[in-house]
Amino acid sequence: MADKDIRSRRELLRNKYSEKGFDALTEEEKLELLLSYSCSGDPRQLAAELLSEYGSINALSDTDIELLMKEKKVSEQAAVLIKLIPCLSRALYAERFKITTLNSSEAAKSFFRSHFIGAVGEQLIITAVNKRFRVVNTKILAFGSPSQTYASYRDIADFAVKSSCNVFFIAHNHPQSISTPSDSDILFTKNVANAFMRLGAFMADHIIIGSDSAFSFRESGLIPEFSNTPLKGYICK
Repeated sequence: MADKDIRSRRELLRNKYSEKGFDALTEEEKLELLLSYSCSGDPRQLAAELLSEYGSINALSDTDIELLMKEKKVSEQAAVLIKLIPCLSRALYAERFKITTLNSSEAAKSFFRSHFIGAVGEQLIITAVNKRFRVVNTKILAFGSPSQTYASYRDIADFAVKSSCNVFFIAHNHPQSISTPSDSDILFTKNVANAFMRLGAFMADHIIIGSDSAFSFRESGLIPEFSNTPLKGYICK
């Protein structure tokens, strides 16, 4: 595609975005517009090739920068911009919908949903809260497949011991599927809840964030209720 045609196409997409909004652009047009400002060559063809291989901008953003530059001939500027997309989305979401108190399952779902924006692979997160369920500290404990993610009991115990809190949340994501827990999710949750109890701490909830839904173990009744504990202040709704 000639430079003149690329500029004309970019202007067309930019006007469409300005007049009709971001959602009016197709996935391919969104990527093409970004590439037209940061890559040489034909951005339309490159966008089509990338989406044909990776399926979505979300999946593309999880790809190694060096691999994109070497195998797909994506410029360094474009590769960095693509990687920044989910990071910026997550930061903007967290700022706009900042949740600091996890005193209900709905608040916990919203809080962890913001942490998994743009995540393609599974992640395991732990959050410590004080007696009023205000967030004190959050840490990503593991990445990868469920079997890899759940090999982190020592890290969970270490986080709990070093924390000044005795109430914790854990959360993980199902990036490409629903939030319904698997048998391994249920077993893992029970084991972690028991581990917390042995440390004199409590697991308020385990939240699973799916591609378009969220699941609360506490709300579902899969975590036993505790009487005379700080968890009485947690509302399941």
